[in-house]
Amino acid sequence: MTATRVRLVRLRTALLALTLAVLVVSLWAFQNVQNTAETVRDRTAQAVLEVTAARAALVAADAAAIASFASGEAKLAGPGQEYANQLALASQSLARVAEFNQAGEAGGNALQVIESQVAAYSGSIGQADVHFRQPDAAVLGAVDLWHASRLLHASGGVLEELEVLQGRQREALDRQLSDTGMSLAMLPLWLLPVLALLVLLVFTQLYLRKRFRRVANLPLLAATVLIAAIGVALVLTLISRDRLDSVGERLDGVAAARSQQIQAADDAGQRELADLLTGYCDEGQGCGVTVDEFRVRARQSTTVATDNTRVATAGAKAVAADASAAAESGGREFLIPAGTLLAGGLVLLGLHARIDEYRYRP
Repeated sequence: MTATRVRLVRLRTALLALTLAVLVVSLWAFQNVQNTAETVRDRTAQAVLEVTAARAALVAADAAAIASFASGEAKLAGPGQEYANQLALASQSLARVAEFNQAGEAGGNALQVIESQVAAYSGSIGQADVHFRQPDAAVLGAVDLWHASRLLHASGGVLEELEVLQGRQREALDRQLSDTGMSLAMLPLWLLPVLALLVLLVFTQLYLRKRFRRVANLPLLAATVLIAAIGVALVLTLISRDRLDSVGERLDGVAAARSQQIQAADDAGQRELADLLTGYCDEGQGCGVTVDEFRVRARQSTTVATDNTRVATAGAKAVAADASAAAESGGREFLIPAGTLLAGGLVLLGLHARIDEYRYRP
C-alpha cells in the first residue's frame, strides 16, 4: 500500500470519526436544551405563575369576605360574589399547580396541605356567615372570621405555604437550566468537534488539490458547508438557552409585581378586619393578647396600594413569549442528524475515487 493511500485512508477515518463526534455532541446538546425549553414553557413557568395567581386570589377572597361582613352586606348576600369568584379562581390555580408541579414529591405534599387548609378556611367563612345572620351570634361570627383569616395568615398558614411552594417551583427552574450544560463559557467546548472537523476538511481539500491537481472536491466542499451549518445550529441552541435565562428573570419580575399588589390588598383587608374585631372587643379588657397585637400590627401597616396589573400581565406575556421562542427548534431536530449524516456520506464520496486510484498500486 502506497504512502498516499495510507494517508488518504487515515484522513477518511479521522473525518468520519469527527463527523460521528459532531453528530453525538450536537444532537445531545440540542435535545437537552430543547427538552428543557419545552418543559419550562409547558410546565415550570406555568407552575410559578399559577402559585402567584393562587396567592393573589386567596388574599382578594379574604379581603372581599371581610368587607362584606364589615359592611353588613353579609346578612343579605353572605361573604359576597367577589369572595366566591376569587375562591374559585384560587382553586383553579391550585389545580393547575398540581398539574404543572415541578417540585417533585415535596411540592405534591405541600399542595395537599394547602388544599386542606383552603377547605378549612372556606368552612370557617361559612360558619361566620351563619353566625352573622343570627342577631345574637354576631360575636361568634367575628370569632369564625378571625379564625378563617388566621388559617391564611398564621405561621405555617396557606399564604406562607404558597410562598414556600413558589420558591420550590422557582428552584426547579434553576435546576432545569443548570442541567442543560449549555452556556456562553461552554460554547467553545461544544463547538470543538465542529471546528476540528472543519479544519480537517479544509486541510484534506488542500492536500487533494496539491496531490491530485484538482481545483476543488465538490463533495468535500458540500460537507464543509453542512458542518458549518451544524455549528450555526449549535450557536442557535445557545441562544435558546439564553432565552431560558430571561424566562427566569421575567418570572421574578412578575412575582415581584404581584407580591406588591398582594401585600397592599392584604394589608387593607387586615386593617378592615382589625376594625371589625374592635367593635366586638371589651373596651376595658380588649380582645385578648393575640387579637390586640394583631390589631396594632394591622393598623401600623403602611404598604401603599399600587396597581401593577399591567406590569404583571405584560410580564406574564413576556414569559410566555420567551419560553415559546426558546422552545422553537427552527427545524434543527432534522438539520443536525440529517446534515451530519449527509456530510459523512459526502466525505466517503469525496475520498472514494482518490483512494480507489491507489488500490492496485505497489
